[in-house]
Order: sequence, then C-alpha cells, then structure tokens
Amino acid sequence: MSQKSNTDLHWNSRAISESDGAKVNIADTVQRDLELQYIFNHLSPSMRLLEVGCGNGYVTDQLRARVAHVDAFDYAENMVSRGKEVYGETNNRFFVDSVLDPKNARGPYDAALCVRVLINLRDLSEQIRSIRNIHNLLKPGGVLILIEGYKEGFAAISDFRQKIGIEPLKPAAINYYSGLSELMPTIQELFAVADTFHTGLFDFLTRIILPAVAGPGQASGPGQFHAQIEPVVRAYDGREFAQYARLHGFVLTKR
Repeated sequence: MSQKSNTDLHWNSRAISESDGAKVNIADTVQRDLELQYIFNHLSPSMRLLEVGCGNGYVTDQLRARVAHVDAFDYAENMVSRGKEVYGETNNRFFVDSVLDPKNARGPYDAALCVRVLINLRDLSEQIRSIRNIHNLLKPGGVLILIEGYKEGFAAISDFRQKIGIEPLKPAAINYYSGLSELMPTIQELFAVADTFHTGLFDFLTRIILPAVAGPGQASGPGQFHAQIEPVVRAYDGREFAQYARLHGFVLTKR
C-alpha cells in the first residue's frame, strides 16, 4: 500500500478519538440516515455485497441484516479493528484494503457500496482508478451504489450565500471534490444509470436557510434543526433543488 495521506491519518485517528459509534464516520447522523434510506431501498436479501470504506462498521452492521453477506474493508487499520471488536463477524468480513489497489476482496460481487469514499482520495485520477477497480470486482450486471460529494453543489450554495451576505461554504480540508461532470464520462463508460439520489433540499435548508435565519455562527454543524427537517426531506425529493446538492448518488448497473 502507498504512504498514507493526511486524510488517511485523520480517519485512522478518528477511529480512536470519537467515542460515539454512530458519529465515527460522519457527525451529521441525519444526513447519514438519509443516505441509508436510499441505500436500503436498493438491497436484496440474496446479495453478496462489497462495502468500500466501511469505517468503524456502524453501517456494516445494518447492511448485513439486509443482505446475504458483506465484505467490508477500509484503509484505516484502526477503523477495521474497531469494527471487528464492536460488531464482530457473522455473515460479514472486515479487512484492511485500498480501493486504489484492492488485494483482499473476493469478487465477483452482486453489488458494491461506496459512500463518501472517493472524496478522501488525492485527486481525480485516483477517483477514476477506484471506480474502475470497483467495476472489475462486480459480476456482469452487478450493481454499484455510489454516493459522493462534488464541487458543483458547493459552488451553487456559495453563490447563493454570497447573494444574501453569507460567506462561501468551505469544503472540509481533508476532502478532494472533483466535478460530477469530470467523473460522468467514466461512470457512463462502465455503467448504466438505473436510479439517482441527491441531498439538494437538505443542503439548501441546512447550508442556506438555517444560517440566513439563525446566523452563520449558529449553523456551524449538525443540530436540532437537522432533525426537525428530516421528515420534510424524507417526504419530498426536492428535484428542483438538485443544483444545490453537495452529494449525488447513483444506482449503477455494470455494462
């Protein structure tokens, strides 16, 4: 494996420093649950699933209750160790591996899940390489559920915020956001798009409306407002807000 980046080191440390298992992979549990709602709708009990970037196993535990088997890996050794210790292995397997050069995965798989993993890579070329690697691990007609962040949504949110006198939205320093338009040629070469998902309404409300009403200083992280709007976001897909989505998701079928 290649030398760990600062982002890799961050996640390896977080596996130890964050005591709340539900928040190890993401502090905004409402956003994570919106992602899971979408993911669970596309799983079936017969699936043999590959989870790319499993973190501490919090999601793995929920996945294994919905599919036949989960192979779950992460590049952070401490994450994998925590997953084994807390959740154990039943119809799942935890292991250390890299999406840039997977050596321990046992494909082909019926499906693969990759959520907010590519943004932790160094650049666009690594993201493209990873998508190709996941594609190679799927059986013919296999499914990739891909949910990632892209720079277009951040730009649209920042433009709106500046119009109402709020400073631009700053992506996390540990992440690399490519453009969705930059990744789509590779995605479309390798997969057919079967379904889509985005967080546009959620992002518009939490990144524009909340700071506009409560003040930027009161909207620096997840809180009560996020939980209050969750039923609204779950009930309505908000397709007209797609341009403000930090995250876009796809159900992709291997060509």
